[in-house]
Amino acid sequence: MAKTNEHYVSEHVKVRDVDSVSTHTTHEVHESHSPRFNRARFDYDRRNRTAEMRQQVTTFAVMIFLTFIAFAMVAAGLDKAIVLPILILLAFIQVILQFFYFMHMKHEGHGVAKIFMLSGIFLALSFMVTALYLVWLGDPLK
Repeated sequence: MAKTNEHYVSEHVKVRDVDSVSTHTTHEVHESHSPRFNRARFDYDRRNRTAEMRQQVTTFAVMIFLTFIAFAMVAAGLDKAIVLPILILLAFIQVILQFFYFMHMKHEGHGVAKIFMLSGIFLALSFMVTALYLVWLGDPLK
């Protein structure tokens, strides 16, 4: 039985892998030296790229809207006790969106980068809590 070099890209699209090595007839060997255009693979990749671009544009619009909200709150002259926590929350949401959609952290293979970013966030939060503790309580080590 001949070895097949076809696989399924999704549950409905069957694709022939032109780079794999399998038993060919003499005519197929000459054709396999030049890469063939695979319409199914092209359409599959195009749909994925279109969906990814749509997500990025939507995320960018959300980030612009969050920035607009932040500027509007500051320009309106609202109380600092209300504005500051909301601004920090909006900034945190924008950082998360930035990581996952523009730095592609939602994709596979970014485990080490995620660990470094999470440890950096942990250290930054630790320093912020310590600084706030020292500022609000004065010098607690006396």
